Amino acid sequence: MARKVRRPQPAADELVVLQPNRTLPLGDRTVTVREIGFFESLKLHDAIAALVADLVEQTDDGNIDLGRLHRICAQHPAATIALLAQACDQPADWVQALSGAHGDLLLLTFWAVNADFFLQRVLAALELRRTVPTATGPASSPP
Repeated sequence: MARKVRRPQPAADELVVLQPNRTLPLGDRTVTVREIGFFESLKLHDAIAALVADLVEQTDDGNIDLGRLHRICAQHPAATIALLAQACDQPADWVQALSGAHGDLLLLTFWAVNADFFLQRVLAALELRRTVPTATGPASSPP
């Protein structure tokens, strides 16, 4: 007699990694906030680079609290709006018109979905900073 073999279901944490997208109601719409893909990241390079550079300046170990995240996003409003709009497939003017509560919800959801994407870049920059020797004085030349 044959038995049906069931595949083990992934743990909840594994599901979040495999499919981090999150759907939420915002204003008059229900949007899905998704992970920024590789080719999208190339298109949005300047916006991403601006945020990553400031994230690197705000941490020495890759830990970013929400206060720091808000300050950095406030310093780069155009980049933040472009990234949020791309991640939820909505026009930038719609994102910009969100209420404070809905804007915060979108930003926090964006960060929950895309934090690994940004933190990989932050940690790589921090590691590069540690390994590049800093000059301590004028370079010597042979006599």
